[in-house]
Amino acid sequence: MARGGYRPNSGPKKGAKYRPRAGKKTKPTPRKPKPPIEPTEADKIRQMLAMGTKVSARLYQEFLQRVGRGEKLTLAEKKMMEKLGEELAAEINGEKAPEAVEAGEMSPLELMLKGMRDPNEPKETRYRLAIAAAPFVHPRKGEGQGKKEDKAERAKQAGAGRFRASAPPQLKVVGK
Repeated sequence: MARGGYRPNSGPKKGAKYRPRAGKKTKPTPRKPKPPIEPTEADKIRQMLAMGTKVSARLYQEFLQRVGRGEKLTLAEKKMMEKLGEELAAEINGEKAPEAVEAGEMSPLELMLKGMRDPNEPKETRYRLAIAAAPFVHPRKGEGQGKKEDKAERAKQAGAGRFRASAPPQLKVVGK
C-alpha cells in the first residue's frame, strides 16, 4: 500500500490551469472568453479608402486640421494622408485615380523587386522584400549540380583536350 508523504515530480506540472490542492477535490475554473478582435490600423485604413469621395475629402480635411494645430501624425496616418491627397487630386483633375497593380500583370518576384526598389516604402518593408526575393535571384552554392555530376563534367573536359583517349584500333577481317 502507498504511504503518504512528499513524492517529487508527482501531480500536474506547475503552471497548469488546473492544480488541485492535496486532499481536496475541486473543479477547474472555466476560462474567460477572449475579447473580440479589434480591427488593426491597416484594416481601418482599407475600410476608409474603400468609401466614397466625400468621406475621403472629409478625412483628408481632418488630417490637415490636425497638422495645422501642431499635432503629430503617426506613420500610417501620414501614408494614408498622402494616398488620399493623390486620389483627390486625380479626381479633381478629371484623371482616373491611381489603382493598384493587378496580380495577373506581374509575377510575384517582379512585385517583390518593385516594392523593394520603391523609395516610398518603409525601410523595414523593403528589407523584408529583399530577404524574400534573394533566394530567387541568387541561388545557393549547393543548388544545381552535385559533387558527382561536377566530377564527371570535369573528367569529360579533361578527356576532350590533349590527353583524350586515342581512337580504338580498326578491326578488319583478313581473308584466306
